[in-house]
Amino acid sequence: MRVVIVSDFGSVNGGAAKVAIESARGLAEAGVEIVFACAIGPVSDRLDHPLISVELYPGEEIWKVGSKIAAARQGIWNAPAHSFLSELLARQPRGRTLVHLHQWTKAFSPAAIAAAGESGLPVAITMHDYFSFCPVGGYFDFKAGAPCQQKPMSAGCIAANCDRASYVHKLVRVARQWRSDEALRKLRTPLFVHVSDFARRFAEPFLPKQARHVVVENMMEAPKRSPVDVAKNRHALFLGRFTQEKAGDVLAQAARDAGMPVRFVGEGPLAEEIRRINPQAEILGWVPAERVFDEIAAARCLVLPSLWYEPGPLVIAEARSLGVPVVLARTTGPASWIEDGEDGILVEGGDGRGLMKALERLKDDNAASRMGAAAYRRYWDDPLTIQRHVQRLIGAYRPVLAAAA
Repeated sequence: MRVVIVSDFGSVNGGAAKVAIESARGLAEAGVEIVFACAIGPVSDRLDHPLISVELYPGEEIWKVGSKIAAARQGIWNAPAHSFLSELLARQPRGRTLVHLHQWTKAFSPAAIAAAGESGLPVAITMHDYFSFCPVGGYFDFKAGAPCQQKPMSAGCIAANCDRASYVHKLVRVARQWRSDEALRKLRTPLFVHVSDFARRFAEPFLPKQARHVVVENMMEAPKRSPVDVAKNRHALFLGRFTQEKAGDVLAQAARDAGMPVRFVGEGPLAEEIRRINPQAEILGWVPAERVFDEIAAARCLVLPSLWYEPGPLVIAEARSLGVPVVLARTTGPASWIEDGEDGILVEGGDGRGLMKALERLKDDNAASRMGAAAYRRYWDDPLTIQRHVQRLIGAYRPVLAAAA
């Protein structure tokens, strides 16, 4: 088996790139030949393996290519990237090669989907976000501060001024989405890899009818530590970007109303608003990756009150692996892992009162300890190891390759 992995980035700069790189490494260690095609360096040391060959397209991130017009043109259709990938895929052996697209919106453009489809090789696409059907990628109206209500690429969608930046920026993304949709329709039987059951149920109706679907959760490598004694901890923890769709401001108000200390770790445009709403909130910048687990272990609970339909943030798995209970919006991917009231608490996204009541409930030492212990036990019954991820990926690839052959 050979897999050509397409990722804009050759090193970790976010969740999609991390999964692409780590799955490449895991697949290689399982004996799968990997061709890793990326456009933006540097190249991670994790790709240094005898069964991994790296093919670097000398590209740039779209909004760094020069003028806004040049950036928009490349974002909609990167012709040189199309040629690069077409030539690369033409050299791959038929019958045992599959193309797996992880990320293409930052450099490769929809030309990556088209090149994959034109190659005649079977194609898999991991849904790290919703760019496969939504122009802004999150199915979220940033002007309204709420999930989108439009059918993707309908007249209402195109007319909606929902982009975080501007309507002109939205129109560029609409043009890119048109090229993406055109390329997706030409794929024979694409395999969409979803990172949670919720994300699959949400996204599947918007994707091509001829597609196959499978759920393969992202890996979360962590040593098994002793469970945290959360009854000794006091503060709720928010870990992530301080942006509108992640609703840190809603948590700031809920924690203030519940009388629970709260710590925000990350950065983003809502930092001052969080301070205004809750002057007692502790706001830290990003911490090094090796300190993330220590931050979580110091918390009473981890809170993810997202307004958008977040597919599969791994911070929830990180908390559960430590025995820290979570409070999260039920319209997020990890909600399908939680038994409400048993190993965490589910709330409606943006429901400040419901979030306040959840925090009040977790102020009780017995409730926090009971939920934390259940979360720890359930996580380690089926941990998100790289071996599990790779085994499920290979299991998803085989029938697709067999059908193509």
